[in-house]
Amino acid sequence: MGLGLMVFFGSVSLIYFFANYYIYRHISVLCQSPLGKVVLIVLVLAMIAYPCGRLLQAFTSLEDIAKIFAVAGSYYFAFMAYAFLLSLFIDFYRLVSSLFSFMPLLDVTLRAHIWKISVVLIMVLIVIGSINARRTRTVALNLEMPNVNASLDSIRAVAVSDVHVGLFMNNSRIKDLVSKINDLSPDMVLFVGDIVDESVSVAMEESLAEELKQLNAPLGVYAVAGNHEYYAGIEEVEKYLARAGVKLLQDEFAIIENSLILVGRRDITANRIERSKRIPLNEILQEVSKDLPVMVLDHTPVNLDEAASQGVAIQLSGHTHNGQMWPFNLITKLIFEKSWGVLQKDKTLIYISSGYGTWGPPVRLGSMPEIILLNLRFINSVRGGSE
Repeated sequence: MGLGLMVFFGSVSLIYFFANYYIYRHISVLCQSPLGKVVLIVLVLAMIAYPCGRLLQAFTSLEDIAKIFAVAGSYYFAFMAYAFLLSLFIDFYRLVSSLFSFMPLLDVTLRAHIWKISVVLIMVLIVIGSINARRTRTVALNLEMPNVNASLDSIRAVAVSDVHVGLFMNNSRIKDLVSKINDLSPDMVLFVGDIVDESVSVAMEESLAEELKQLNAPLGVYAVAGNHEYYAGIEEVEKYLARAGVKLLQDEFAIIENSLILVGRRDITANRIERSKRIPLNEILQEVSKDLPVMVLDHTPVNLDEAASQGVAIQLSGHTHNGQMWPFNLITKLIFEKSWGVLQKDKTLIYISSGYGTWGPPVRLGSMPEIILLNLRFINSVRGGSE
């Protein structure tokens, strides 16, 4: 494991520890009865479930038991997020109420009632979010693209980002995804990063390559790497996807039937993990014809002006999950210029997908999984743009 990954996972572990310690301090004050002690034991078991599951997977052959712990711990992530926010709100209210005498104080009894009601509400939200995480919608984008000498009149492409094959995106769900894609009768299939979640070995266990071979796409199946491909090992991922007939583009382009230039960008994670810089888009496009429209696949939606400055017709990105769970979509809106949906920059249409799978808790609240259907029609005019 490289230094960058060690720092990343170390930081995540510290955040996890301190968030749980903060929640425990809040709840432990309210759990002095015998029943309360049982509640605390259950809470602590939930807190350690995910790390224990991963340790069992790594160092024992108890695969089934490890998976139970990991699944329980993943659902706990959702509980932890909302319990942490509730703890922050209670502390904030207690601070403000101590400054203003007209505000009622939150004594231990009242706080206990708040927690009891909130725990029930959080559980209901997790159930709703778990159901919502499997309610896939299809987003249709229709785009006319200038092309003087196109061999094709149109291309019907299906794009999917953030599949996250792993603990919850198992073989049956991969089969379902492949079926959904084939039902849309695509000419071409595009994966916009984070196909895998953890490692190539997990993808192999779920027969990802074998299922992707079932995709019906006459013009090919293409992909770009997301941050998780780098965590899993980018070279291993590229070889594994090649077995499935998926071409991974890394700051490379493919010319589709002399009608479309498809550019796949190296994800910005490469800068941190591989210490390798991305090739500027204008350098990638130096060798291509100005008469052909350009589509860019770039997992992380950063530096969106670059595509517009090069006269790109359309860019597809993912990564954000649109926050996955409210109110984290408010945070992704602050971090990224666009967290989800359509953004028009000059003549460039940019679409940020909320993704198909989940990361962490298998829960979506305020965000739905989606598949993108692109109807690209070529028209007889010259593409603009600057170098």
